[in-house]
Amino acid sequence: MKKAVVGSLILSVLHSILFYGKHLGVSVLLFAIPCVFLVIIALKKSNKVKNKNALYLSIPILLLSSTYLFFNNTFFNMLNIVLIPVLLATMIIWALVDTFKVRELFQKGISLIIGSLEFIPGACKLVKSAFTTSNESKEIKHKKLKLIGIGVLCSLPILFIIIGLLIAADGVFANLFENIFKNITYIFTSEFVINLFGRIIVIGLLFIYLLCIIYNIFKEKTSFNREYKESEVFKLHIDSTIVNTILTIINVVYLIFTGIQFVYLYSYVFNDASLNASLNLAQYARQGFFQLMFITIINFAIILLTTNNRVKEENNYTKYMNVLMCIFTIVITASAFIRMHLYESEFGYTFLRLMVYVILITETIALIPTIYYILKKKVNLLKSYIVIAVTMYVIINFANIDHLIAKNNIDRAQKLAGEYVREVDVDYLIRNLGTDSVSEIVYLYKTTSDTQDKRKINNYLYNMYQDVKENRTWQEWNLSKDRAKKELEPLNLQYQSYYNSYDDIL
Repeated sequence: MKKAVVGSLILSVLHSILFYGKHLGVSVLLFAIPCVFLVIIALKKSNKVKNKNALYLSIPILLLSSTYLFFNNTFFNMLNIVLIPVLLATMIIWALVDTFKVRELFQKGISLIIGSLEFIPGACKLVKSAFTTSNESKEIKHKKLKLIGIGVLCSLPILFIIIGLLIAADGVFANLFENIFKNITYIFTSEFVINLFGRIIVIGLLFIYLLCIIYNIFKEKTSFNREYKESEVFKLHIDSTIVNTILTIINVVYLIFTGIQFVYLYSYVFNDASLNASLNLAQYARQGFFQLMFITIINFAIILLTTNNRVKEENNYTKYMNVLMCIFTIVITASAFIRMHLYESEFGYTFLRLMVYVILITETIALIPTIYYILKKKVNLLKSYIVIAVTMYVIINFANIDHLIAKNNIDRAQKLAGEYVREVDVDYLIRNLGTDSVSEIVYLYKTTSDTQDKRKINNYLYNMYQDVKENRTWQEWNLSKDRAKKELEPLNLQYQSYYNSYDDIL
């Protein structure tokens, strides 16, 4: 346990060095690497690892941590702060349990993150046991410390008298002690000491919390190591006739919907002449892509519930109806995807519209293990869904969304010669995108002929440069901000008032 205590102390001090009073940057990756390494070493040496595949979750943890070095997307920066610890906790729990069940993972997760706080006394005992020596040497140390303490206390009254007399007798000596007293007062009231005390408090709290987690995991009879019975899990049982009737009615409705899609929507995709009426088609496409996406989620729930309701004695009708619903779900997903494509082709990209694409693609990929589960029931769906979701999330983190949005919105507004034939939503670009999109917005600034847009972009880039040019510590270094600084520095931008003259006001 001494190594666990030392490791926790190292992580606590490193956390303070990297994060205390700092913005997030390369520091996240520099903390994640030793943290993941120490966790894996501790799990392996404990001989309690039951699922080695769980350790592969360290890959997305490190990849997501590296996004704070390469990119600067506000949404992902905020979300990853939550997801990285969640993935780390999932890796630990998954490595230590025999099965991969939602209820058990959730209960053990709550026990690990919150329930560990009840073991503060146990954590203190770990520290004490890690650094205590034998009883004999312990008694000698106590005796020496006791004698030293008595000596200090006895010397204080004599010391005060002697110093008082020396101050009265010698002015130089008096000035020396006065300066010493002032320096001591300054030190204890300075910002440095206040920050130092703050760091010590943060280090102490994190150190104790990490030890509580270690105690909860590795000690017997703790809340984390409690076994959860299968009987606690809720199971649904509905008569197969009712289930088959519900599935048949829903599939008939989807069949009618599919026919309409082929007549009114898919025909446009394969008919170039009809695509010329893009605006009307985009307005039609706007009606429903969010609703269709929600329907696919409902379908997943219906498929899983009805599949789990089947028993061996039933015929295969439920199975076929579920497979058919999966096929219709693919059709609905394709319809939502096409609608979104037609709409953003006319009105441009936004973060939300791109996220719709990501969700639809993720759902389509998730249908592959779902169909296999319906037919064979030999796949762990939860594990498959987590792997697919985490993989897609890591990919979208590295897709550089802000740059993609800016580039495509500018490209769609231009002809090949560079002349702008469509309006660019400048307000969206400057209000919602970060430093990842600077190169594209600088290009728009140099090429646009719209005076009002140019002024807006100028002020946006000026304010951004004021932010990125500030000196930051090495812990806060970010590649995206560094590139933005180098891109904006040669422009020598000056802030422009929106009302430079009386004519502008009119």
